[in-house]
Amino acid sequence: MKYIKIFMATVVMALLTASCDQDLPYPLDDVKNGVVIDIIRVEGTDGILSAGTTDGDYKVKISIPTQQGDYSSLDHVQLVCVFTGKDGKTTSKIVKDNITEFPSTIALDLEEVYKLFNLVSPSLGETLYFTTNVILKDKYVVQGWNEYSGFNNKAFTGWQIDGRAYSYNVRYPVACSLVIDDFVGDLTITDNSVFYEGASYPATGVKISDTEIEIQGFFEDTNLRIKIDPTVHTLSVPKQVLYETFGNYTNFYVMGSGTIDACNGIISFNGTVGVDQGTYDTNASWKIKN
Repeated sequence: MKYIKIFMATVVMALLTASCDQDLPYPLDDVKNGVVIDIIRVEGTDGILSAGTTDGDYKVKISIPTQQGDYSSLDHVQLVCVFTGKDGKTTSKIVKDNITEFPSTIALDLEEVYKLFNLVSPSLGETLYFTTNVILKDKYVVQGWNEYSGFNNKAFTGWQIDGRAYSYNVRYPVACSLVIDDFVGDLTITDNSVFYEGASYPATGVKISDTEIEIQGFFEDTNLRIKIDPTVHTLSVPKQVLYETFGNYTNFYVMGSGTIDACNGIISFNGTVGVDQGTYDTNASWKIKN
């Protein structure tokens, strides 16, 4: 299998190199300059919704990253809730309009939020995301989310803000209790990276601590550490070198971040696959099922 990987690595790297000088698929005159807004959950507040109740302490903080520089084109910001129901359908509603002070901390009234979607309270299987629309002085609206392309500003996740990565949304799942031991033992990985294109293979989960597990057999014969935040059912995969040499390249690595569906026993994360010399896939994704 490694020989196939090495061959694919060489081909994909060559393709990446060959495509760097292609013309843009749109005229530069059509590019609209917006304003990047950072949104995070306020530390210490609740990060999970419970079925049947809207009680709890839910707050988000929005700010303009220093990397943005000039934002004189900004008129105001809207706080938007993106709701995914049990049926998988996603819609959005404006929760708060005319936000003009930054940074700004906003308390979320979940009862009022659910009324916007003609619902009373959370149910298992639902997820709420909060993001922002940017309204420019010429009245142009830069949507934080739309049904065709999903969330905006993913390209800025490399920005560092107060020692963390830039955040374009805050996620509140209606979740079951998270039990780390549920991911110990036999697992199945569905690998949607450029190397496997959706193929599945077996792996083994080993509990390292209450916030960390190791996936043995990731990429078939390597081990991957996953760090879990049980407060919000999210995870991170710090940059990890899987192979020191990979064909003619060095330090084949994986890194990413994602979420845990405790109700269905699924770990999902998106990330980057690369080597010292470049990247193979910046939009890779994996699902790990218990």
